[in-house]
Amino acid sequence: VAEMGRCFGLEDIGALGRQSASRRRANIRLCVGQGDTASSIRYEVALGEGQTDFVGHLSETLVEQLLHELRVDPDWRLAAHDDPDDLEIFLEMELERRFRRLLGAASCRAYYLPADRTGVMHSHQVVVGTLVQNATTAGLRPSTNVPMLSGVLADFLSDLIGMSRPAPRQRRRKASIDVPFEQNLLQGSVRLSTAADYPSFSYQPADWEDDLPLMRTSSMVSELAPVVLYLRYVVDPGDVLIIEEPEAHLHPAMQTALAKELARLVKSGVRIVLTTHSEWLLEQIGNLVSLSALPEEQQTGISGTDVALSPDEVGAWLFKPRKRPQGSVVEEVALNAETGTFPTDYDAVSMALYNESADIFNRLQARREGSA
Repeated sequence: VAEMGRCFGLEDIGALGRQSASRRRANIRLCVGQGDTASSIRYEVALGEGQTDFVGHLSETLVEQLLHELRVDPDWRLAAHDDPDDLEIFLEMELERRFRRLLGAASCRAYYLPADRTGVMHSHQVVVGTLVQNATTAGLRPSTNVPMLSGVLADFLSDLIGMSRPAPRQRRRKASIDVPFEQNLLQGSVRLSTAADYPSFSYQPADWEDDLPLMRTSSMVSELAPVVLYLRYVVDPGDVLIIEEPEAHLHPAMQTALAKELARLVKSGVRIVLTTHSEWLLEQIGNLVSLSALPEEQQTGISGTDVALSPDEVGAWLFKPRKRPQGSVVEEVALNAETGTFPTDYDAVSMALYNESADIFNRLQARREGSA
């Protein structure tokens, strides 16, 4: 819960709880594992005073279950009679292995690219300069009130700065991610240069000799540049990359191309989590899932066959408002086998717009006929 508060830039985690007229507390329900199996862990917490030790209670629940499993495990009973040092090593390895199994993808390293990443890319030098100036002059004069950065923005800023420095020994990259992301989407390359251990970023269009500062490039380039940089310098296969609205500032044709490149990342071992309002992005992902059901001999001539995704590689959830009790409901949506799309409320919006335009047209037509 403390980490949640840091991510949102809050000193009081209770501020996350939406207070209605009924004074109902906002709840978080967490389920780790599959359904109601023995390895499934369920926990519920209310965001409010005295109810914020979510992680502590979850850890206790996990430890209790792990200890129960170890007591009935033959390897545990065998190790208990061995040397105490060996037993300690065994316990550490078993606890780590079982925690990872229970938590699944939640135990992986995760990196978050916020929706306002373009602004940070353009202004990171100014932000850092302001923070340093305030820190160095705090004892000489009252410092300017600088708004508090949320945790996700602070992490993003820290990762940008760290790209110009060699990775520490304990954080060497496992392997490079050989995905032609920038070549296929940007038609150029994102460049990193370093002056006084501080990075600056630019873009070199294909067949150009000179670089362009990111703030002079198109919004598409500056929007996708952080993704390119994270793949090049930060993210390892097996890591989780969370991207808010990757389709921002992209033409629909580029949104569908982006969907294919994200699928290519999934095939390379990167776990992708994204939020989107793009029907084109969703439809393209739906096509890639449907494509995987076609026999190879019938895939000829269809774009994206090399990045087709099986149904178990894709999950989609729809956030829907709820009136009683007031709040939001997150529903998992399955691919519609007949339409090849993920059901959303976009169709209802499209139909409402069509009906409205038809009504306006009919009234205009009647007015013309009446005045004729």
